[in-house]
Amino acid sequence: MELSLEQVGNETVKFAGKDVEVVARETKFVQRTSVLSGQSFLQVMVFGCLAKDNPSLNFLAQICADIGIDITAQGLDQRITDKAVAFMERMFSRAVDLFRNQLPLPLPILQQFNGVYLTDSSVIALPDSMAEDFPGCGGKGPKASLKVQLVFDFLRGNVIQVALRPGREPDQSYRDYIQAIPEGALSILDLGYFVLDALKDVVNDCKAFFLSRFRTHTSLLTPQGEPFNLLQRLRDGPRVPVEFPVLMGKQAKHRLPCRLIALPVPQEVADRRRQQARAKAKRQKATPNKETLALMDWTLFVTNVPEDMLSIHQVAILYAVRWQVELVFKLWKSHCGLRRVAGFRRERILVELYAKLIGAVLTHFLIAPLRMPAGLTNREISPVKVRNVFRRFARELNRCLHCSTELHAVLADMLAQIQRFCCKDKRIKEPNTCYALALASATPSGHLNSQPEALLA
Repeated sequence: MELSLEQVGNETVKFAGKDVEVVARETKFVQRTSVLSGQSFLQVMVFGCLAKDNPSLNFLAQICADIGIDITAQGLDQRITDKAVAFMERMFSRAVDLFRNQLPLPLPILQQFNGVYLTDSSVIALPDSMAEDFPGCGGKGPKASLKVQLVFDFLRGNVIQVALRPGREPDQSYRDYIQAIPEGALSILDLGYFVLDALKDVVNDCKAFFLSRFRTHTSLLTPQGEPFNLLQRLRDGPRVPVEFPVLMGKQAKHRLPCRLIALPVPQEVADRRRQQARAKAKRQKATPNKETLALMDWTLFVTNVPEDMLSIHQVAILYAVRWQVELVFKLWKSHCGLRRVAGFRRERILVELYAKLIGAVLTHFLIAPLRMPAGLTNREISPVKVRNVFRRFARELNRCLHCSTELHAVLADMLAQIQRFCCKDKRIKEPNTCYALALASATPSGHLNSQPEALLA
């Protein structure tokens, strides 16, 4: 998989090109000729946040000076208004649509699908001044918090959808991810999004596939519509990986045909799960369900992907891909600066937030085609190392963004350093994600000697 310098350069210039001024005027961020145009403001905010995780206004004024704009920190602050927020929000949506890699990972187990879509959320604490826009969860937590809902296509490495919601909003109420799933794609979800109506929409409206952990209190029926006692069936059989064809949902309008897959876990894992479940129930002053506790001897999945596409063991390995979205959030929060957004003024917070999100999308655009630089080997590109290289080149890229010759030279230097210095260390005991998927693609059963750690939690 190769990354074209021309593609990166052209897409970056297109994003920050003359059309930006149209958006700036439509949002009324620019209403008359100014020393700081929409184009230059976008550059300064995005590359300033790429160069430094928590840029001060003084630092951003220096970024302005890099491209020949003489403005003070106070003058820059005066331009950060509600209209600047609307402008940056529009430009972020444009970045998500524009910065998309078209090269899929060369892994047959993934290429069966028209995308492998991971949906998850992460919460970011905000200053109390944002409580009206983004109320927190209450209790001892922050008064204001932001929940970032993310849809990420692991097959091509693209950010597909980002929604900013109040921190107190439950994941189950978020259904917009369904609109982003194309026909023939696979949607991998955790229990926070387990809603039968939503899964039915994925299957019936999107004509797509889903893979999820199973919520144990969900009613089950046989394909003939008779009651299905999962715990009894597992106890009656040998303690080996097994699957059952079932209907999920008791009412006819909810019934969803799928495969229910059960994988036994080591006793210490089951005991740890039960200990955690009892502790949680105690905090909530509730009594844990005995059947649920008993089922913790197994890891349970449900999917509508047929067996001739994914074996039992391949289902388990593919579900472990969901952990990659956690790594995306770790990159965004710890290395792209989303953990802390400067200031207490609403407009400053939101403008910086959108600038950092644009930088994160651009980072993934650079990473995506380089994720398996040596083919099907036990090496992967480290997003954190790529982000650190990107940080060092950010101001130089800002200076030469509109000079194609210089831009291509800087990009060539940066990409050469990414390919040379940004691989993850080789793993001896446990294969990395892409290598595990390569092994699963190469063996008919998809069986590996060990279960992914994400499934044993």
